[in-house]
Amino acid sequence: MALVDILKYLPLVTAAVWYLIVANQVYRDRRHTATEVFFLTCCFFAGTYALSDFYFFNSASPGAASSAATLSVTTFTLTVVFFFLFTQVYIAKMRSIYFVALIPGILLLPVVWGGMLEGVTKTESFYLPQYRLAPFAVWLSFVLVYSLAGIRNLWKLHRIVRSQSPSLAKRSGGILYSFLIIFLLGFFTNGIIGTLPNPAIPPPFSTLLVIPGLAALFTLSPLRRDRISEVVRRFRARRYELREAYLMFNDGTLIASRVRAGGVEVDQDLFSATLDVIQNFMRTSFPILRGTSLRTIEHGDYRIIIERGRSCYLTLVLAGEENDLLRRLMRDSLLEFEASNADILSRWRGVASEATGSDELFRRLFEPSQLFGQ
Repeated sequence: MALVDILKYLPLVTAAVWYLIVANQVYRDRRHTATEVFFLTCCFFAGTYALSDFYFFNSASPGAASSAATLSVTTFTLTVVFFFLFTQVYIAKMRSIYFVALIPGILLLPVVWGGMLEGVTKTESFYLPQYRLAPFAVWLSFVLVYSLAGIRNLWKLHRIVRSQSPSLAKRSGGILYSFLIIFLLGFFTNGIIGTLPNPAIPPPFSTLLVIPGLAALFTLSPLRRDRISEVVRRFRARRYELREAYLMFNDGTLIASRVRAGGVEVDQDLFSATLDVIQNFMRTSFPILRGTSLRTIEHGDYRIIIERGRSCYLTLVLAGEENDLLRRLMRDSLLEFEASNADILSRWRGVASEATGSDELFRRLFEPSQLFGQ
């Protein structure tokens, strides 16, 4: 088999890596917060972009090649949009204004579908796309702005990690530089190949994307205990002060609670009962909310944030800004508690002392704050 034939199939490896990340995220239940949704969507479109390039390089007719080229540009457009959104939310709090970033990409799609592709030309072994200059220049400018903005966010992330954990900084730096190098190298090589009359190899950008994909997969590996997300969560914990935490069964029964040392004690049973009444009121009064659950109550600088598991839910009272990484910690801790108490929770009798592991759950949430039990 000739080298060019191998290169035509290599985008399948890239697609497999990014789809493997998607499968890993879904399997680990990483699809609840905005950060997780943006990352999952970015990975899916990155894999689909590589798959589209595979079909393009191996197309048997100009019509099939044109369709694959259009799909390739479409999915890459969405990849860079969600890449930017993921990196932006990962280092900052999710804000509704960020959804404005979707608008330019959405507006570009009709241009991509309707008039950007002028046609395809056949080389000895594969097709190459030919684009109209004006719409292509607009699209390329869009891709450059969003990609560089996302890479800039990765640089900010690297600076945060470097200030907190020099050992993990090597990993965050590896992710940053792999994206930066592949971005620059891919655009440079694709641009050169696109100008050659009869290139010997297909444009390699979709193949090169396997490198940052492998870096991301390595970082997400469950075998690794030291995580960048934990470092970032601790760094962003400076923006809030956790006051109280309540672990409750789905029927509103209080299982355990903690209050920050020096905090004002409240009637815990009254708090849990009132919260349960509020949630039931929302579900019964607004039919559109049925099947969902209350997640946040805000009053001034104070927030009550709620995460639900299968049998229980966890409620935190904090002053300041919440973030997705805190919610992820809440959900992971809650699911671990439920797993270790599966038998007891399946035949729950309302006896809080039967459940174990709440102390460790609260320690992870409040650390390094000093606590006193209730």
